[in-house]
Amino acid sequence: MLDLPDNITTSPRGTLVVCEDNTDNNYIRGLSGEGKLFNIALNPTNDEFAGSTFSRGGRTLFVNIQASRGRTFAIWGPWHEIGV
Repeated sequence: MLDLPDNITTSPRGTLVVCEDNTDNNYIRGLSGEGKLFNIALNPTNDEFAGSTFSRGGRTLFVNIQASRGRTFAIWGPWHEIGV
């Protein structure tokens, strides 16, 4: 079950990448075309993930953590190994 999803992007292979905006453990989750929901990353702080997007070639997922100072992360694949 998703927990307050509010930012969504699509991987080059069609998987939805969803950022959660919860008051507790915030996840980036994948949602396959077949409806399979799985975890991609966990932020155990109360700061939400936001603004995810893939690089042009689809190898890098950029995602922000909305916090007092803000942070941007680059997460590298290979994404196909986890179904993204």
